[in-house]
Amino acid sequence: MSLLGSRLSGHTIVVLGAAGNLGPIWARSILEQHGSVVACGLGVGEDGGLAALGAGFPGALSFRDCDITDSTPGAFDSVTEGLEPGSISGVVLNAGTDSVPGTGKLALTDYSVEEWRQLFDVNVFGVVTFLNAMVPHLANPSSVVTVGSMYGVVSPKPALYSHFNDGKGSMKNPAYGASKAALLAITKQYGTYLAPQGIRVNMLTLGGVAAGQDPTFVSHFTDHSPQGRMVPREELTGSLVYLLSDDSLSMTGHNMIVDGGYTAW
Repeated sequence: MSLLGSRLSGHTIVVLGAAGNLGPIWARSILEQHGSVVACGLGVGEDGGLAALGAGFPGALSFRDCDITDSTPGAFDSVTEGLEPGSISGVVLNAGTDSVPGTGKLALTDYSVEEWRQLFDVNVFGVVTFLNAMVPHLANPSSVVTVGSMYGVVSPKPALYSHFNDGKGSMKNPAYGASKAALLAITKQYGTYLAPQGIRVNMLTLGGVAAGQDPTFVSHFTDHSPQGRMVPREELTGSLVYLLSDDSLSMTGHNMIVDGGYTAW
């Protein structure tokens, strides 16, 4: 659980994908460490969780609506508007899309190229376009954190989804894991090539995060997890703060996995 501190004091962090499930949690963890947050993405101005944070941390949270699938020149100029050059000390690339568990098709080959493209447009092309726009504005030193998934490292186990569709199972879109694997490769190359500029790029890979999944899915997952439980969302924040803070100055191109040990066996 996040504790009030000052590990990000004086740091301005851009959080992409700040609305929704994990975005407000990332934002809160930064604010609690005395950092400032520029919350970006779709619907950030209407997100109740972010609105509550704005009231609790006056002056430390600002909002920038943007669509990362917009590839027109200057599409993200509003994100850096009013900020001094080189004043951004961190970026959290939290934006991404996936399907709800159980809504997948019955076979891998049922997924069309268009369905692959829709995921890659957001999870890879959109994220990279946004990152490219932020690089010229990053400080030395600074930290970029990409948010990955255990399915960028291992294949989904059919047993986790076997109860869906009246026992016929559900096949997760293979484009999701492929997009996160691509993002890991991007993390490694950007992390090494931008290192001379003082910019480090690391991935925070998540697995089995508790998010209101149905009881059968939770039971299946815990049976396959060494810790025998889902990962509470509040236990993710320490890893993010570490990667954003000066504590990780010697880390770049690294993949930090928080999954209760799921990918270890």
